[in-house]
Amino acid sequence: MKTKKLILTALFIAIGIVLPQALHFFGGPTLGSILLPMHLPVFIGAMLLGPVSGAFIALGSIFVGVLLGMPSILIASYMVFELVVYGLVAGYLHHTKKINVFVSYFVAKILGMAMALGIIFLLANLFSVAFPPTFGTITMFAAGIPGIVIQVFLVPAIVLVLEKRGAVE
Repeated sequence: MKTKKLILTALFIAIGIVLPQALHFFGGPTLGSILLPMHLPVFIGAMLLGPVSGAFIALGSIFVGVLLGMPSILIASYMVFELVVYGLVAGYLHHTKKINVFVSYFVAKILGMAMALGIIFLLANLFSVAFPPTFGTITMFAAGIPGIVIQVFLVPAIVLVLEKRGAVE
């Protein structure tokens, strides 16, 4: 990985750590599940830097976040897979294949959410992990609708502006 790409990947990991911590600090513990702040740097970083960086942003953000107490191990157990799918798919489609930013976002979002549901199902049924009743249901994802709406507008806007200004290669 080139030095600039490595530095930008680390920057997005830092954003993926600080943004959720700040939202939880100022808005309370449930704000993260509503606004989905960790998703933003994964999507944006992946689309600008590619799928490998996207996966590293997801893994780094989750790993350090767990060490700092957010997300919990239970939530991280499925969220890590969800975010890695976001990073890999969004990065591959937009950065590598040059597919439209909106299409890349929606395909990655759907596949990542499907992965999260699949992991929740596997953990709950194969390993008897006791998830709260709303996990793996529409209710769980409905809570994140405000965050998804924010992503729909912010991710493409930020990616397109940064690409237009030549902020990344």
